[in-house]
Amino acid sequence: MFYDLDGQAARKRQLYRKLTDYTLRYFGVDGLWIGTDKEPDLRERLWYALGYLESGDPLAAAAANRLIAATAFRGCHFAPMAALQLLVKFGGRLEPGAKAALDGYLAGALDSFTGPDHDFRGANDNFPTMGAYTLLVGGELYGRPDLERKGADRLRQFEALLTRRGFASEFNSPTYTPFQLLCMAEIAEWAADPAVRGLALQLEERLWADIWSHYHPSTFQTAGPYSRAYEVDSTAHTHQSRFVLYALIGEQLAIHPLNTLFATPRGKEGELLHHNLPFMQVSTGWLMHTTYHCPAYLVAHGLHKKYPYRVQGTYEYASSTDRPQPPNPLESDDTVDIPAGSGNATTYMTEDYALGVMSREFRTGVFTDSFHLLYRRRAPVAEQRDIGVVYANYIVNDKKPGQMNDYVELNWRNWQASVLDEGRKIGLHHDRTAMLLYKPKQLLHKRVTSLKLSLLFPARYGFVEEVWLGDRRLDRLEGVSDSPCPVFVKDGPVYMAFFPLLFTDYGRPAAVKVERINGYLSVSFYNYEGPALDFAQRGFLLTGNGFVAEVRSESEVGSFAAFRGLFGSVRVLDEWAYGNRITHMRRTRYERDGLELECVWNPISEGIKYAAVNGRIPAERQLAITGLDPEQLPFMGGGDNQNSK
Repeated sequence: MFYDLDGQAARKRQLYRKLTDYTLRYFGVDGLWIGTDKEPDLRERLWYALGYLESGDPLAAAAANRLIAATAFRGCHFAPMAALQLLVKFGGRLEPGAKAALDGYLAGALDSFTGPDHDFRGANDNFPTMGAYTLLVGGELYGRPDLERKGADRLRQFEALLTRRGFASEFNSPTYTPFQLLCMAEIAEWAADPAVRGLALQLEERLWADIWSHYHPSTFQTAGPYSRAYEVDSTAHTHQSRFVLYALIGEQLAIHPLNTLFATPRGKEGELLHHNLPFMQVSTGWLMHTTYHCPAYLVAHGLHKKYPYRVQGTYEYASSTDRPQPPNPLESDDTVDIPAGSGNATTYMTEDYALGVMSREFRTGVFTDSFHLLYRRRAPVAEQRDIGVVYANYIVNDKKPGQMNDYVELNWRNWQASVLDEGRKIGLHHDRTAMLLYKPKQLLHKRVTSLKLSLLFPARYGFVEEVWLGDRRLDRLEGVSDSPCPVFVKDGPVYMAFFPLLFTDYGRPAAVKVERINGYLSVSFYNYEGPALDFAQRGFLLTGNGFVAEVRSESEVGSFAAFRGLFGSVRVLDEWAYGNRITHMRRTRYERDGLELECVWNPISEGIKYAAVNGRIPAERQLAITGLDPEQLPFMGGGDNQNSK
């Protein structure tokens, strides 16, 4: 019924042996960290303890007890779940001091998960899923039926969300969707109430449908768009989504944790490891600390897709602000409410590439990849260097990919994982064509020295093969254009064209700039570059930028020259269409043979009048997947689903 349970168990044993062999030396005899890497935080210490106890090694079990007893406990969304996992699975192997430390911590932590911040409210869904596990399992362990009832209510909130929408709010996140999966799998394993276990299985099945519908078999990678992504996710390096896929299918992945993170005690040379190898290794262990209940039909669907392949689904999100922790939001003019709403996520796949677009970004959008192109640089894909990606971020002032950046206004200080998106964006997608419309975030309107929208091509394993600005091929892949022009890129068998849209000119040495920066190729469309300026807030929101992307492969169109020739008759209209004397509407239309994309919206309110493909509003089904009838999934209106019962 569920896919390869014996294989899952065998892979867990192998993983925990390696985790123990490679990391036990990081802890001293007093249970404190003596490694040279960043010291693990509370949750990571408990994850190490889980891994060491899971390994079956007596020395590792003793070390687990020491590090638990030596842990300084504090408030955390993750740690109570890990503490409960230790108690319910290994309580009989915990020494009195370690068990007392966990019991004491949970006594003061469980009730904190009952508040509305841990509801499914269109925000970070990994929090309420962890909270549901904590309440259900903690309530049973400590004789608190009130907590169990609250945990069951949380699961019913999740059910209601997935009855309304195709995807969770925090959907297709290479980091956070696996956390949600783990929680549902653990509830299905450990909850006392059979009805709760059955509901958790159905919720897990829906999450697996998200994972497998976005899985691109040719690259062994989760395709975009991503509700929440870090640099490790955007660049398609080893991340949490691969951990749960490896738990399920093992060596059917050409690139997986055992041959990257655990290839040696220090990982495989050249891999991007979230800037913290021990964290990635121990989080692999946490995400494999369960039995996953994925129906075999979903695995077969994900591994054997027929192309072209399309997945489309709706999602919803709560309101938020661009300033996550304002000193006083009622007194700050720069604290702008971002309205709640819903959106549509679409992905189009061929064997060579996968193009994903979100119509609306996830809340503040700083971590949202609304545009993401994943492709293979050569076939077949055998290792990381065979995969390429492109994603986009709006960048204010002197932030650069591949380095630490400081985001004072956004309250993200010393951000090590590349650049955050400092713009707001909407998207429109039709198969191999994507349109993204951008504006900068209002709170960044002061002391501005540059405004640009950058397409980022990670080059850790080599740069793309060719870049053309209009009809001019660039030497060494670098160059500028004084005026807006299309940009054509070739990398292996995949061809890309990027047509810049209205980008307001406040003064700039160059409109388009292509440069190598810190192991990235950056293609930037500039609104401004020069001395520091302060902008009026309303006018700043009328700073327009964006692009249309076209993607093809050699197998589809032949040569790169033939690809560039496809777009000789492209027509772009992008203008301010005034609704009346005081409101502004931006109208954007892109036309080529066989396709017209058009959008009219107000960048200040972010209200969209219409977004049309070939003159019609695209249908937004709750969920549509090539080769899979969504009605067979739980909560999709097809009656009681039997696959997970």
